[in-house]
Amino acid sequence: MGELFRSIQDGMGWLLAFFYSLVPNAGFAIVLLTVLVRLALFPLTAKQAKSMIAMQRAQPEIKRLQAKYKHDRQQLNEELMKFYRENKINPLGGCLPLVAQMPVFIALYQTLRHIEDHLPSTGRLSEFYRTACAGELAECAKPTLKFFGMNLAQSASSVQGGFVDALPYFFLVALVVGSAFLQQRQTMRYQTQPNPQMQMIAKIMPPFFGLISISIPAGVVLYFFTSNLWQMGQQELVYRAYGTPGTPAEPKAAPPATGGGPETGPAGRTDGSSRNSGAPGAKGSGEGTRSGPGARPQPRRRTHRKRKR
Repeated sequence: MGELFRSIQDGMGWLLAFFYSLVPNAGFAIVLLTVLVRLALFPLTAKQAKSMIAMQRAQPEIKRLQAKYKHDRQQLNEELMKFYRENKINPLGGCLPLVAQMPVFIALYQTLRHIEDHLPSTGRLSEFYRTACAGELAECAKPTLKFFGMNLAQSASSVQGGFVDALPYFFLVALVVGSAFLQQRQTMRYQTQPNPQMQMIAKIMPPFFGLISISIPAGVVLYFFTSNLWQMGQQELVYRAYGTPGTPAEPKAAPPATGGGPETGPAGRTDGSSRNSGAPGAKGSGEGTRSGPGARPQPRRRTHRKRKR
């Protein structure tokens, strides 16, 4: 297991060196790595969003089942599982993207803590290693990943210096907290029947991410921030493609009426023809009355007999 995890870290170091060869900046290399990871996880995250939308739309039926079987927990679970299967809903679908990203968090954290052990030190992709080690290729005890006045291999809590030196680190932490708050707000905005537990989690998660971000390398914090921005854009895209939880599924169109029956007029009665429907004296006979000087009015009794026949 340790050997496998070491291989993942070496692969992540190789990817960072490759992206650095394209854009010679440590921060942008991490941003490109984040984009690659999120692209790989897009099927899972899109499935998560669709599952969340389906769960929200199914809340009235779920509450009806809960009320119906509130005294029989086993029957309730069976009915809920049956309902999920019939409607193709995965109640645990929201956890899959987070679980899938955990190895990436851990691997990136370990890679940035000991970046000199995982970057290629020779060959075409060794430029990142030489820049990080500042020419100390033999030891490379303190690698430096420069990005907007920060060393991305260093955490905000370990910065030595004054307020100005620590300011970029804490500003990046604030960006993570703010983006996490906006992401949770976007998610809750589209929920028609918010879950109190989910609302509590939505309030706790942004400060929790802020506390974590203070003590981990700034490169991982940059990964968090980029990932939050990606998630907000992707979530908006999925909502526009599949609809929001508050938008009901479109009903199927009714099939067109068949048969050669008479057409229904505006007043709800059938007319033999719509031509002359506004002509005086026409009562469904299909023939209009002539008007003008010398016109002979048609007797009403005779018209009545014709209609009977």
